Amino acid sequence: MEWNDSYLTNDDSTLILGKSQLGLESVDLSKIPHILLGGSTGSGKSILLKVLLVQSLKKNAIVSIADFKGGVDFPRVWHDKCKMCFDEETLLKILTELTDELQRRKTLFRDAGCANISDYNKNSAVPLQRHIFACDEVAEVLDKTGLTKEQKERIGLIENRLSMIARQGRAFGIHLILATQRPDANILSGQIRNNIDCRVCSRADTILSQIILDNTTAAEQIPKDKAGRFILHDGTVFQGFWVDETKI
Repeated sequence: MEWNDSYLTNDDSTLILGKSQLGLESVDLSKIPHILLGGSTGSGKSILLKVLLVQSLKKNAIVSIADFKGGVDFPRVWHDKCKMCFDEETLLKILTELTDELQRRKTLFRDAGCANISDYNKNSAVPLQRHIFACDEVAEVLDKTGLTKEQKERIGLIENRLSMIARQGRAFGIHLILATQRPDANILSGQIRNNIDCRVCSRADTILSQIILDNTTAAEQIPKDKAGRFILHDGTVFQGFWVDETKI
C-alpha cells in the first residue's frame, strides 16, 4: 500500500503505522513516546521507519537519523530535511544536544507551570517542536565487541543519553524510534528497552521476536513471503505502507 497524506492526523503526536482488519493502526507519542522496530532483512522494517519519519517531518518535527551504513539507505532528500549522523562522534553530539534540550524544556515547563509539551504549546506564543531521533540499526551502534577502551566509553555515553531520553522524553516532546534486525538481547539495555512500550515486529526468527515483543508471535504468525506485514506488542497484525521518498 502506498502512503497518502490524507492519512495524516491533525495533531502533532499521532503517527500512522499501517492498516489492520479493524482500520488504521496508530501510535500517539504523547502517550506512548517511543517505538522499537524489529525484523529480518527485507521484511519492510526500514520502510516502516521511513513512513513514520515522513509523517514526523510533515508534522513539523525536528528529525535526526543515525545511519552507520554511510547514508546509502537514505537518499539526498533526507539529508536536506533531517540531521544525519554517520559516526559515533556526531551521534554523541546530536544526543547530547537532545538531552540538553530536554533539560532546557524542564526549566521552561516548570516556570510556565506546564506538565508537558502539549500544555506548554497551548499557552505559549512560540510553540515547541517535537524531536524525533531514529536509528535504523541500533544494535550496530551499541555493540561494544572488539572496541578500544576509548570507543567503549563513547558508546557508554551514547547509551546513557538514549536511556535518559527513553525515561524522560515523553513530557518534553523528545522521542526515540529504534530499529534492529539483530537477535541479540545483550545489545539494548533494559533501561532503554523497558521504557519503550510501542513494540513492532515484522518477519523474524523466534529470538528476535522474543526480544522485541516478549513472545514468539512474529515468527509464528508472519509468513516469510509477507514483506511489510507487522505485529504489534498487543498482538494486532497490520500491513505497512511504502512511501515515495522523493515527495518528502
